[in-house]
Amino acid sequence: MNRKIAILCFLAFALFYGVTSRADLQLTDEAAVFASAVSLAEQGNLSIDELRWLDKIINLGDTGVGGHLYAKYFPGNIFSAAAVYRLAQSTDAPFLWHVPQDISEIGAVELASSNRGARVALALNAVFGALAMTFLLLLLLRRFDWKTALVTVLFVGVGTDWWYQSRGFLSEVGAGALLIASLYFADRRQPHASGLTLGLSLLFRPTNLIGLPIWLKAAWDKKSLGSVWGILLGGFGLALFNWIRFASPLNFGYREESFTPNLLDGLYGVLLSPGRSLFLYSPILTLAIPGAWLFYKKQKSIALAAALTAIFYILLAASWHSWDGGWSWGSRLLTPILPLLGFLSAPAIDSAWGRRGDLAVALILALLGFGVGLMALAANPLDSLVNAVVYNGVDYNLTVNSVQNSWLALQIQSLKDWRLCRLDAYALRLWLGNCGG
Repeated sequence: MNRKIAILCFLAFALFYGVTSRADLQLTDEAAVFASAVSLAEQGNLSIDELRWLDKIINLGDTGVGGHLYAKYFPGNIFSAAAVYRLAQSTDAPFLWHVPQDISEIGAVELASSNRGARVALALNAVFGALAMTFLLLLLLRRFDWKTALVTVLFVGVGTDWWYQSRGFLSEVGAGALLIASLYFADRRQPHASGLTLGLSLLFRPTNLIGLPIWLKAAWDKKSLGSVWGILLGGFGLALFNWIRFASPLNFGYREESFTPNLLDGLYGVLLSPGRSLFLYSPILTLAIPGAWLFYKKQKSIALAAALTAIFYILLAASWHSWDGGWSWGSRLLTPILPLLGFLSAPAIDSAWGRRGDLAVALILALLGFGVGLMALAANPLDSLVNAVVYNGVDYNLTVNSVQNSWLALQIQSLKDWRLCRLDAYALRLWLGNCGG
């Protein structure tokens, strides 16, 4: 029975995320990763020399083996997108990236020979996003009735920043899907599967090594420290990837980028700032705070594994020199732990049944998050930020730290002249008939 529910859950979310996917490039990070994937699929290498002009404006990576430019990102999305691109590519029009004017006046740049292959590959996160919600559902069904499990997954899947991130092409979604999978296998006392999925998640975000408490729970329960092989395998994959590009296992191509000692500012930013707060873009996840305590009172080990991973991840993101995640909507750097926080929110949702006031609060929080997601779907949020900062002189810091000029406020203001063809979803625009791609 659970297997059928899981399959339906996966198909429903894959369809929802797929239909609303941007299937396009907006951020330079996405462009660099996609160019690497296409280079691998079409030429058999990882170089992105065609983007050297962009690297002179924005740091995309570093020069490595053979004097080629390589992206400063990770193999998970690159290899996954390359495989999908090869399967979906056809003899059709080339894929053009329309470079934003605030970056360059260069216009449209051809990044792939197949538009169809590119669009399908750029919707890859719809699959990872759906996979995460499926593992979350399976995990919750082990501890709660179907009603609590389904409602929690629905609230997390459409009422948090997970929806927006699953519509894009950044690597955090794949990392989050494999992290919640690791927790699921740990809860089932399968340390080898837990270690392997955690190891694979490192290929998307090496910072997922913070998820060690999850694997340790399973390894301790089964006295199987040898199951660490899966994590070591992921680490070896990263080292090999770096060696191929830069002839060094520890060089990720990040140049001067590093962590900052100003932790308090970062914590305020990722948790409370008007422009980046986790609880602003994913308000239902505030229930993870009481939920973690309720979990701890009943199931200490699984609660500690999930909570410690989430706390360490928040501290790590807050200490990064660009804790705001750059010009990316929502709480990007915390994306991998959103399903974990959804898991921790479940006890609070479960306890709300039979209490109209508590249930109303949970529903309102979920609807607020869904509303934020709808505003991001209505129009490309990056346009509202660029218009304000680049063309209207709004200080970028104000979009993070002020209420009036926060990115969310700017997005709301930009929707005053909304038109149907401004929808930030490739498939929806095509289906409307006269909107084009």
